[in-house]
Amino acid sequence: MSARAPLPVNVICGYLGAGKTTLLNRLLTESKERIIVMVNDFGDIAVDAALVSARSADTIQLSNGCICCSMAGGMFDAFERALSLREAADRLVIEASGVAEPARLTAFARAEPDLDCRAVVVVVDPFTLGQRLQDDRIGGVVRRQIEGADVAYLSRSDRKPDEQSRKARARVMLTNPSSAIHYSMGKAFLNAMDAPHVDMTVSTLPGDAHADLFSRATVLQDDAPEREGFLDRLRAAALSLHRAKGFVRFASEDAPSLVQLAGGEITVCKPPNDPGPGPAVRLVLIGTDDAALRRFQSEHVTSDPQPARSGTI
Repeated sequence: MSARAPLPVNVICGYLGAGKTTLLNRLLTESKERIIVMVNDFGDIAVDAALVSARSADTIQLSNGCICCSMAGGMFDAFERALSLREAADRLVIEASGVAEPARLTAFARAEPDLDCRAVVVVVDPFTLGQRLQDDRIGGVVRRQIEGADVAYLSRSDRKPDEQSRKARARVMLTNPSSAIHYSMGKAFLNAMDAPHVDMTVSTLPGDAHADLFSRATVLQDDAPEREGFLDRLRAAALSLHRAKGFVRFASEDAPSLVQLAGGEITVCKPPNDPGPGPAVRLVLIGTDDAALRRFQSEHVTSDPQPARSGTI
Protein backbone atom coordinates (compact mmCIF):
# COMPACT_ATOMS: atom_id res chain seq x y z
CA MET A 1 0.00 0.00 0.00
CA SER A 2 2.86 2.37 0.71
CA ALA A 3 3.66 2.80 -3.00
CA ARG A 4 0.29 4.45 -3.57
CA ALA A 5 -1.30 7.55 -2.12
CA PRO A 6 -3.56 6.89 0.88
CA LEU A 7 -7.19 6.08 0.07
CA PRO A 8 -9.48 9.08 0.77
CA VAL A 9 -12.19 8.24 3.29
CA ASN A 10 -15.36 10.16 4.17
CA VAL A 11 -17.76 9.51 7.02
CA ILE A 12 -21.47 10.20 6.54
CA CYS A 13 -23.25 10.50 9.87
CA GLY A 14 -26.58 11.86 11.08
CA TYR A 15 -29.35 10.87 13.43
CA LEU A 16 -31.79 8.03 12.71
CA GLY A 17 -33.90 8.74 9.64
CA ALA A 18 -32.06 11.91 8.61
CA GLY A 19 -31.51 10.67 5.05
CA LYS A 20 -27.98 9.21 5.05
CA THR A 21 -28.72 6.28 2.76
CA THR A 22 -30.55 8.52 0.29
CA LEU A 23 -27.54 10.83 0.17
CA LEU A 24 -25.19 7.89 -0.24
CA ASN A 25 -27.16 6.46 -3.15
CA ARG A 26 -27.19 9.85 -4.86
CA LEU A 27 -23.45 10.11 -4.34
CA LEU A 28 -22.91 6.71 -5.93
CA THR A 29 -25.13 7.69 -8.84
CA GLU A 30 -23.67 11.14 -9.52
CA SER A 31 -20.00 10.77 -8.59
CA LYS A 32 -17.56 9.74 -11.29
CA GLU A 33 -15.31 8.07 -8.73
CA ARG A 34 -15.16 4.36 -7.97
CA ILE A 35 -16.39 4.15 -4.38
CA ILE A 36 -16.11 1.43 -1.77
CA VAL A 37 -19.01 1.60 0.65
CA MET A 38 -18.79 0.49 4.27
CA VAL A 39 -22.34 0.19 5.56
CA ASN A 40 -23.33 0.11 9.19
CA ASP A 41 -26.58 -1.63 10.10
CA PHE A 42 -28.09 -0.82 13.48
CA GLY A 43 -30.00 -4.03 14.04
CA ASP A 44 -30.04 -7.64 12.99
CA ILE A 45 -31.35 -7.10 9.46
CA ALA A 46 -29.14 -5.88 6.62
CA VAL A 47 -31.58 -3.22 5.49
CA ASP A 48 -29.12 -0.45 4.72
CA ALA A 49 -26.92 -2.80 2.72
CA ALA A 50 -29.92 -3.62 0.53
CA LEU A 51 -30.38 0.09 -0.15
CA VAL A 52 -26.80 0.76 -1.28
CA SER A 53 -26.41 1.28 -5.01
CA ALA A 54 -24.91 -1.63 -6.91
CA ARG A 55 -22.50 0.80 -8.53
CA SER A 56 -20.20 0.77 -5.52
CA ALA A 57 -16.89 -1.02 -5.96
CA ASP A 58 -17.75 -3.18 -2.97
CA THR A 59 -20.12 -3.12 -0.01
CA ILE A 60 -18.59 -3.94 3.35
CA GLN A 61 -21.22 -4.79 5.92
CA LEU A 62 -20.36 -5.53 9.53
CA SER A 63 -22.84 -6.97 12.00
CA ASN A 64 -25.18 -5.05 14.27
CA GLY A 65 -24.18 -2.28 16.61
CA CYS A 66 -23.14 1.35 16.67
CA ILE A 67 -20.08 2.26 14.63
CA CYS A 68 -18.67 4.63 17.22
CA CYS A 69 -18.83 1.87 19.84
CA SER A 70 -16.87 -0.62 17.76
CA MET A 71 -13.99 -2.62 19.12
CA ALA A 72 -10.74 -1.63 17.45
CA GLY A 73 -10.17 -5.11 16.03
CA GLY A 74 -13.42 -5.15 14.10
CA MET A 75 -12.90 -1.66 12.73
CA PHE A 76 -9.35 -2.26 11.54
CA ASP A 77 -10.34 -5.58 9.99
CA ALA A 78 -12.95 -3.70 7.95
CA PHE A 79 -10.35 -1.19 6.83
CA GLU A 80 -8.05 -4.01 5.76
CA ARG A 81 -10.83 -5.44 3.62
CA ALA A 82 -11.43 -2.05 2.05
CA LEU A 83 -7.73 -1.47 1.39
CA SER A 84 -7.45 -4.86 -0.29
CA LEU A 85 -9.64 -3.33 -3.01
CA ARG A 86 -7.48 -0.22 -3.32
CA GLU A 87 -6.56 -0.86 -6.95
CA ALA A 88 -10.23 -0.79 -7.96
CA ALA A 89 -11.36 2.23 -5.92
CA ASP A 90 -10.86 5.99 -5.62
CA ARG A 91 -12.60 6.57 -2.29
CA LEU A 92 -14.01 4.85 0.80
CA VAL A 93 -17.30 6.14 2.21
CA ILE A 94 -18.54 4.98 5.61
CA GLU A 95 -22.25 5.28 6.28
CA ALA A 96 -22.36 5.43 10.07
CA SER A 97 -25.21 4.33 12.28
CA GLY A 98 -27.75 6.88 13.40
CA VAL A 99 -26.18 7.22 16.84
CA ALA A 100 -22.51 7.25 15.76
CA GLU A 101 -20.15 10.03 16.79
CA PRO A 102 -17.74 11.16 14.03
CA ALA A 103 -14.91 11.93 16.45
CA ARG A 104 -14.36 8.24 17.17
CA LEU A 105 -14.66 7.19 13.54
CA THR A 106 -12.07 9.68 12.38
CA ALA A 107 -9.75 8.57 15.16
CA PHE A 108 -9.84 5.04 13.72
CA ALA A 109 -9.27 6.32 10.19
CA ARG A 110 -6.32 8.47 11.20
CA ALA A 111 -4.67 5.54 12.89
CA GLU A 112 -4.52 3.72 9.55
CA PRO A 113 -1.58 5.11 7.49
CA ASP A 114 -3.09 3.98 4.17
CA LEU A 115 -6.24 6.07 4.70
CA ASP A 116 -6.57 9.82 4.17
CA CYS A 117 -9.35 11.22 6.36
CA ARG A 118 -11.38 13.74 4.38
CA ALA A 119 -14.49 15.74 5.31
CA VAL A 120 -17.03 14.31 7.73
CA VAL A 121 -20.58 14.93 6.49
CA VAL A 122 -23.53 15.17 8.86
CA VAL A 123 -26.98 14.75 7.29
CA VAL A 124 -29.60 16.89 9.02
CA ASP A 125 -33.37 16.67 8.66
CA PRO A 126 -34.57 20.31 8.98
CA PHE A 127 -38.05 19.21 9.98
CA THR A 128 -36.98 17.28 13.11
CA LEU A 129 -33.68 18.95 14.08
CA GLY A 130 -35.15 21.33 16.67
CA GLN A 131 -37.07 18.54 18.39
CA ARG A 132 -34.02 16.24 18.42
CA LEU A 133 -31.71 18.87 19.91
CA GLN A 134 -34.18 19.62 22.70
CA ASP A 135 -34.64 15.97 23.64
CA ASP A 136 -32.93 15.35 27.00
CA ARG A 137 -31.89 11.82 26.06
CA ILE A 138 -30.68 12.17 22.47
CA GLY A 139 -29.93 15.87 22.13
CA GLY A 140 -26.30 15.35 23.10
CA VAL A 141 -25.81 12.69 20.41
CA VAL A 142 -27.28 14.92 17.69
CA ARG A 143 -25.26 17.91 18.86
CA ARG A 144 -21.96 16.00 18.87
CA GLN A 145 -22.64 14.72 15.36
CA ILE A 146 -22.95 18.30 14.14
CA GLU A 147 -19.97 19.47 16.19
CA GLY A 148 -17.74 16.77 14.70
CA ALA A 149 -18.65 17.38 11.06
CA ASP A 150 -16.95 19.52 8.44
CA VAL A 151 -19.99 19.59 6.14
CA ALA A 152 -23.68 19.72 7.01
CA TYR A 153 -26.13 18.50 4.37
CA LEU A 154 -29.74 19.62 4.94
CA SER A 155 -31.84 16.80 3.56
CA ARG A 156 -35.38 17.14 2.23
CA SER A 157 -34.86 20.88 1.75
CA ASP A 158 -36.54 20.66 -1.65
CA ARG A 159 -39.83 19.53 -0.10
CA LYS A 160 -39.82 21.35 3.24
CA PRO A 161 -40.87 24.98 3.79
CA ASP A 162 -38.06 27.49 3.43
CA GLU A 163 -38.61 28.56 7.02
CA GLN A 164 -37.70 25.08 8.25
CA SER A 165 -34.46 25.15 6.28
CA ARG A 166 -33.56 28.60 7.56
CA LYS A 167 -34.17 27.54 11.17
CA ALA A 168 -32.13 24.38 10.70
CA ARG A 169 -29.29 26.33 9.10
CA ALA A 170 -29.26 28.73 12.06
CA ARG A 171 -29.18 25.83 14.55
CA VAL A 172 -26.32 24.15 12.70
CA MET A 173 -24.32 27.39 12.52
CA LEU A 174 -24.87 27.99 16.24
CA THR A 175 -23.72 24.45 17.07
CA ASN A 176 -20.77 24.36 14.64
CA PRO A 177 -19.93 27.77 13.09
CA SER A 178 -17.08 26.29 11.04
CA SER A 179 -19.19 23.76 9.12
CA ALA A 180 -20.00 24.24 5.43
CA ILE A 181 -23.75 23.97 4.85
CA HIS A 182 -25.24 22.54 1.66
CA TYR A 183 -28.80 21.97 0.48
CA SER A 184 -28.13 19.92 -2.63
CA MET A 185 -25.54 17.67 -4.21
CA GLY A 186 -23.62 19.65 -6.77
CA LYS A 187 -20.03 20.48 -7.60
CA ALA A 188 -19.66 22.62 -4.48
CA PHE A 189 -20.79 19.78 -2.23
CA LEU A 190 -18.49 17.23 -3.90
CA ASN A 191 -15.57 19.66 -3.57
CA ALA A 192 -16.40 20.16 0.12
CA MET A 193 -16.31 16.39 0.64
CA ASP A 194 -12.76 16.28 -0.67
CA ALA A 195 -11.42 18.81 1.84
CA PRO A 196 -9.30 17.43 4.71
CA HIS A 197 -11.11 16.71 7.94
CA VAL A 198 -10.49 19.26 10.69
CA ASP A 199 -10.77 17.69 14.13
CA MET A 200 -12.61 20.26 16.23
CA THR A 201 -14.03 18.15 19.04
CA VAL A 202 -13.33 15.19 21.28
CA SER A 203 -16.10 12.75 22.08
CA THR A 204 -17.26 12.81 25.70
CA LEU A 205 -19.77 9.98 25.49
CA PRO A 206 -18.64 6.87 27.40
CA GLY A 207 -17.99 3.81 25.28
CA ASP A 208 -21.09 1.92 26.43
CA ALA A 209 -23.40 4.90 26.89
CA HIS A 210 -25.47 4.15 23.80
CA ALA A 211 -26.63 0.95 25.48
CA ASP A 212 -28.35 3.12 28.08
CA LEU A 213 -29.96 5.40 25.48
CA PHE A 214 -31.25 3.16 22.73
CA SER A 215 -33.10 -0.12 22.49
CA ARG A 216 -33.61 -2.06 19.31
CA ALA A 217 -35.98 -4.86 18.43
CA THR A 218 -36.09 -7.24 15.48
CA VAL A 219 -39.56 -8.23 14.31
CA LEU A 220 -39.63 -11.52 12.40
CA GLN A 221 -43.00 -12.96 11.41
CA ASP A 222 -43.65 -15.82 8.98
CA ASP A 223 -47.31 -15.01 8.30
CA ALA A 224 -48.00 -12.16 5.91
CA PRO A 225 -50.00 -9.44 7.74
CA GLU A 226 -52.92 -7.47 6.37
CA ARG A 227 -51.53 -4.24 4.96
CA GLU A 228 -53.77 -1.67 6.64
CA GLY A 229 -53.82 -3.40 10.02
CA PHE A 230 -50.03 -3.66 10.13
CA LEU A 231 -49.52 -0.04 9.10
CA ASP A 232 -52.12 1.10 11.64
CA ARG A 233 -50.18 -0.64 14.42
CA LEU A 234 -46.92 0.88 13.21
CA ARG A 235 -48.57 4.29 12.96
CA ALA A 236 -49.83 3.99 16.54
CA ALA A 237 -46.26 3.28 17.71
CA ALA A 238 -44.69 6.03 15.60
CA LEU A 239 -44.57 8.62 18.38
CA SER A 240 -42.50 6.28 20.56
CA LEU A 241 -40.11 5.07 17.84
CA HIS A 242 -37.19 6.97 16.35
CA ARG A 243 -36.74 4.60 13.43
CA ALA A 244 -38.29 1.54 11.85
CA LYS A 245 -36.94 -0.05 8.71
CA GLY A 246 -37.40 -3.36 6.96
CA PHE A 247 -39.24 -5.52 4.49
CA VAL A 248 -42.87 -6.64 4.73
CA ARG A 249 -44.71 -8.96 2.36
CA PHE A 250 -48.34 -8.08 2.92
CA ALA A 251 -51.18 -10.55 2.46
CA SER A 252 -52.43 -10.73 -1.15
CA GLU A 253 -49.12 -9.31 -2.40
CA ASP A 254 -46.48 -11.45 -4.10
CA ALA A 255 -43.41 -9.29 -3.45
CA PRO A 256 -42.12 -7.63 -0.26
CA SER A 257 -42.32 -3.88 0.24
CA LEU A 258 -39.74 -1.63 1.85
CA VAL A 259 -41.36 -0.13 4.96
CA GLN A 260 -39.73 2.78 6.75
CA LEU A 261 -40.58 5.08 9.63
CA ALA A 262 -38.49 8.25 9.92
CA GLY A 263 -39.35 11.60 11.44
CA GLY A 264 -42.80 10.29 12.34
CA GLU A 265 -43.61 9.53 8.69
CA ILE A 266 -44.26 6.04 7.29
CA THR A 267 -43.34 5.23 3.70
CA VAL A 268 -44.05 2.03 1.78
CA CYS A 269 -42.42 1.44 -1.59
CA LYS A 270 -40.79 -1.13 -3.84
CA PRO A 271 -37.27 -2.07 -2.64
CA PRO A 272 -34.47 -0.82 -4.93
CA ASN A 273 -32.85 -4.25 -4.67
CA ASP A 274 -34.15 -7.78 -4.08
CA PRO A 275 -34.04 -8.39 -0.29
CA GLY A 276 -33.84 -12.15 -0.83
CA PRO A 277 -35.84 -14.92 0.83
CA GLY A 278 -36.97 -14.65 4.42
CA PRO A 279 -39.96 -14.22 6.74
CA ALA A 280 -42.91 -12.12 5.59
CA VAL A 281 -41.99 -9.45 8.14
CA ARG A 282 -38.37 -8.42 8.70
CA LEU A 283 -38.32 -5.15 10.58
CA VAL A 284 -35.83 -3.33 12.82
CA LEU A 285 -37.19 -0.93 15.44
CA ILE A 286 -35.03 1.64 17.24
CA GLY A 287 -36.07 3.94 20.05
CA THR A 288 -35.52 5.12 23.60
CA ASP A 289 -38.86 3.77 24.89
CA ASP A 290 -38.21 0.10 25.57
CA ALA A 291 -41.82 -0.49 26.64
CA ALA A 292 -43.11 0.82 23.30
CA LEU A 293 -40.86 -1.60 21.43
CA ARG A 294 -42.13 -4.47 23.55
CA ARG A 295 -45.75 -3.51 22.93
CA PHE A 296 -45.23 -3.58 19.19
CA GLN A 297 -43.33 -6.84 19.46
CA SER A 298 -46.12 -8.48 21.44
CA GLU A 299 -48.21 -8.46 18.27
CA HIS A 300 -45.57 -10.38 16.32
CA VAL A 301 -43.31 -13.41 16.60
CA THR A 302 -39.87 -12.13 17.50
CA SER A 303 -37.18 -11.93 20.17
CA ASP A 304 -37.02 -9.47 23.03
CA PRO A 305 -35.62 -5.99 22.31
CA GLN A 306 -31.94 -5.65 23.13
CA PRO A 307 -29.94 -2.49 23.85
CA ALA A 308 -27.35 -1.34 21.35
CA ARG A 309 -24.14 -3.25 21.91
CA SER A 310 -20.53 -2.38 21.31
CA GLY A 311 -18.13 -4.59 19.45
CA THR A 312 -19.02 -4.08 15.79
CA ILE A 313 -19.67 -1.24 13.41
